[in-house]
Amino acid sequence: MIYTVTLNPALDRTIWVEEFKFDDTCRIIREERYPGGKGIDVSRMIRTLGGDSVALGFLGGFTGLEIEGRLLNEGIPHDFIRIGGETRTNIIIHAADSDREIKVNASGPEIEPVELGLLLEQVRSLRPSPTFAVISGSVPPGLSPSIYAQLILTFEGLGARVIFDADGEPLMRGLAATPYMIKPNRHELERLIGRELPHPEDLIEASKELIKGELSIVVISCGADGVYVLTAETGFHCYPPEVETVNTVGSGDSLVAGIAWGLENGLSLEDAVCLGVACGTATAMAEGTAQGSLEDIENLRSQIKTEELSL
Repeated sequence: MIYTVTLNPALDRTIWVEEFKFDDTCRIIREERYPGGKGIDVSRMIRTLGGDSVALGFLGGFTGLEIEGRLLNEGIPHDFIRIGGETRTNIIIHAADSDREIKVNASGPEIEPVELGLLLEQVRSLRPSPTFAVISGSVPPGLSPSIYAQLILTFEGLGARVIFDADGEPLMRGLAATPYMIKPNRHELERLIGRELPHPEDLIEASKELIKGELSIVVISCGADGVYVLTAETGFHCYPPEVETVNTVGSGDSLVAGIAWGLENGLSLEDAVCLGVACGTATAMAEGTAQGSLEDIENLRSQIKTEELSL
């Protein structure tokens, strides 16, 4: 079973207005609401692919109840720890006249020590046992950046392979627990390594530095340029066809979902990454924070190209 962990979920509220009018009233012409947060996005895409996962993390207040209801309606199994704080709402406002947007993200509620203890106790007793765990996203207030390292160790102790997708200090500290795979984008990798990586060969060299111990796979997402994949033995570049990109929010999570679902179902690493790239590309073609459709994924999958990297 694949488990996803979202410590700082959000209700993504996407609003469309005719135009931005500052110091005046902007009338809403359309609105969509989705359960959000990186791990939740992974679980939603796995469901689109026809697979199963269980979403874990923290939810609280009326916003948390709405997220649970929306996950139930989408058929996504979940088992969140209820917290005293109110789950955050992120707002994205699109202006129809200019194709410009404003993103307003909340920091999230503070997590109490007892709530964190309940989550770790829950993970230690998961049934069915995890085969893969996707741990991703920001760390909410009240938690140490080291929390991901502890979660990685806990899942590894249960026999799971951990796919880890974070940024900054949480990523750096989580690496100490040697996850199975990490998926930084170019900018996250630059922050982790501490230098600019403008060329593909720079990405490859930086990835080589990270592949040690139990860290088996580095997947670097580069938007329309596809992804670079490095292991101790091999490397390849996987890239999509040219498409009209509407919005990139959630594309990286869809990529992770395709890889996790593919590996869970016995695909080779290359085939799993190709599926993930199709998922991420389909999501980039969708409006707001909606995800790509299965039809788009299937149409794109046959158009994904790969080439071996010279290591």
